[in-house]
Amino acid sequence: MGKVLPIRVPMDTKNPGYQIPTSSPRVATSSEQEARTSNMIQPQSKLTFHPAGTTTKVGLIGAGRIADFHLDVLKETPGVEIVAICDLSEERAKDAAQRYGVKKAVTTIQELVDLGVEVVHLAVPPDYHVPMTKELLEAGLGVFGEKPMALDTLDAQMLAELAESKNLPLVVNHNNVFHPSFMAMMGRIEAGEIGRVQHVQVTLSVPLAQLDANDYTHWMFRTPRNIVFEQAVHPLSQLHHLLGKVHSANTTLLGEKELLPGLTFYDRWSTAFKAEKGTAQLYMAFGQPFTRSTVQVLGTDGSLEADMFHDHLAGEEKTVFLDFWNSYKAGMSRSKGFKKGARTVLKNWSMFTLGIGARRDAFFVGMKGSIQAFHKSLRAGDALSNDARAALEVTRWADALAGVVSSQIPPAPEFPEPGEARENEVVVLGGTGFIGRRVVARLLNEGVNVSCVVRRTFSLPEQIVKEGLSGKIRILRASLSDEEGLKKALKGAKTCIHLATGNGDTWEEVERVMVKGSARVAEICAESGVKRLVYVSSVAALYTGGGGLIKDSWDVDPQPDQRPLYSVGKAKTEAAMKQVADRTGLGLVVARPGVVVGEGTPMQHSGLGMWARDNHCVGWGLGDTPLPLVLAEDVADGLVAAALAPGAGVDGEAINLCANPGLSGHDMVTELAKATGRRLAFHPRALWLSQAMEIGKWVVKRVGGRKVAFPAYRDLKSRALATPFASDIAREKLNWKPVEDRAVFIEKAAKIYAPKGNLPDAESNSK
Repeated sequence: MGKVLPIRVPMDTKNPGYQIPTSSPRVATSSEQEARTSNMIQPQSKLTFHPAGTTTKVGLIGAGRIADFHLDVLKETPGVEIVAICDLSEERAKDAAQRYGVKKAVTTIQELVDLGVEVVHLAVPPDYHVPMTKELLEAGLGVFGEKPMALDTLDAQMLAELAESKNLPLVVNHNNVFHPSFMAMMGRIEAGEIGRVQHVQVTLSVPLAQLDANDYTHWMFRTPRNIVFEQAVHPLSQLHHLLGKVHSANTTLLGEKELLPGLTFYDRWSTAFKAEKGTAQLYMAFGQPFTRSTVQVLGTDGSLEADMFHDHLAGEEKTVFLDFWNSYKAGMSRSKGFKKGARTVLKNWSMFTLGIGARRDAFFVGMKGSIQAFHKSLRAGDALSNDARAALEVTRWADALAGVVSSQIPPAPEFPEPGEARENEVVVLGGTGFIGRRVVARLLNEGVNVSCVVRRTFSLPEQIVKEGLSGKIRILRASLSDEEGLKKALKGAKTCIHLATGNGDTWEEVERVMVKGSARVAEICAESGVKRLVYVSSVAALYTGGGGLIKDSWDVDPQPDQRPLYSVGKAKTEAAMKQVADRTGLGLVVARPGVVVGEGTPMQHSGLGMWARDNHCVGWGLGDTPLPLVLAEDVADGLVAAALAPGAGVDGEAINLCANPGLSGHDMVTELAKATGRRLAFHPRALWLSQAMEIGKWVVKRVGGRKVAFPAYRDLKSRALATPFASDIAREKLNWKPVEDRAVFIEKAAKIYAPKGNLPDAESNSK
């Protein structure tokens, strides 16, 4: 998509009509502050832009997860033709184009222009929104972009003015404004049901899987402000819809975490707003075990509460009756609303599953409403919902909320040039993960020269940054698809430890990234003179539902097509890498860890059972047989021992890395409950019953016309992990001694999740 140049925004200090009463630590001149807080832009006039033909020619940039929702909606939107899908990765673009029947897959904006595209749906990470929106508008293309429009009011204003100057549509996908419960609420407010709106109370309490996994590479962790623009923009767009322009904000930070040195994350926020049509209170909590997302509107004559998570709406009005009967009527009214919402959600799900109704889950309905409203208004020449002016005001709300925290991006470490591989260099792919970090630490303790191949140089673990800056670790940027980067990293190295997962949502993606990518790593190792490659696979590649003892062997599940994509991918990756090793003489070791637990792993581990909720675990069977549990640090010990083994070591072997602390899934959930003080429950379920339930789901889906494979009982049996494992090669040839003492294991695998300390003093975090 071309080189992204720095954007220089003209300053205009006229009419500064908006002030945020909180002091922001952001570095900016007074003229920049005035320009950022000015209120120059008036309500939008209708565009004279119209699509040229009978259909609007649409392109989509960014073939990630959110793009699927855009494409699902666009393919059923009248008057729209999807011309092309664009992504920096041509393979990703082609994969998405093939799945959705789009003729063209391209990699540059100019190609979209040449194909006659008129409007682009922009679905790229937030830090690309401003430069790419600017580039698209300057190329004469309208933009329907994912939120947020910009990360700063000044940039949002620049984009709004640019779109106006070119008479092009610029709309932001504030899909929560089209959430079915919120739209129903707005209808009742506009009908005068609760009188004049006075105050809005919003609660947003959500889990964040990345926090549980200690994975801080996501954009939202890069600065303290980013979480506001990643998560808070949804409720802020609703507050703007209800209350208009924001006048002031007072934010109190209720909790903070230091994710990495210099990388702070505020996980709980409370903000009081004053706006043109009323006041608001927003409570946000991230990384929480209980999900709550509500918008409660208090009016002069009643109240309404929309439950955004469950898609329910309930209200309360004044009545003519005495207090005791008024209270009864109020309770019944709220109960009636919740019951009606619950029945509607169940009905919609059932009809969609049976194939006799459209998809009606709240997120999809909101996306559909937002996208189709844009295209309908665009073709009719009507004013556009959530246009650049509205998005600018939402950005002001976000700026007001986030004014208490820094917008400065911690600089990525400037590591020394890696140079050539040193003597006996060990190259680690995936060295920043929860096992990889431990592998690197153990290699350093052994006095070994280590190289880490990373996809990005920010948000790296503290030890890797420290040793990388000192030159003790060679830091090289590359991915499994970056052949030149891998060649540079592996040239002259002695050993490679391959921990990079490379998973995917479709078999085509798994095959391309995991199977073919890993096979190519083996090829490059052989070409570069690497003597030994240790590939970290998984016991998921095996069939673990039979009898007897599972010993070290190259045998994988002989019926992989009845297993999930991950299992199939691991099995086929092992085979592909072995073919390379057999042909080239590369010393290949495949290591298959069992159920890996310990610090950095999610507490709700799928190896223990199916977590229907984060506190309800349904067993893969009765959950009464010991599992092949193993601590992450013990896996790291086994991998390092395999990598450094003298002579031929265990070259040519596929080895198991499974311990036996004598704990079942039921036992582990019980110990986790004790450690955390939470109501964690294990629900034993016989495999035959689980299979019957899966068949029931399959029947319903087939009746609904959906093509789905018959549920494989073989996979359920394998998930139960009831067959014991032997790890003889690791124990005998590598002297591997994993923790198997029950009490010590519980200390390291369960008690690590115990609450740590008290909440910080809220007053000390108020700014």
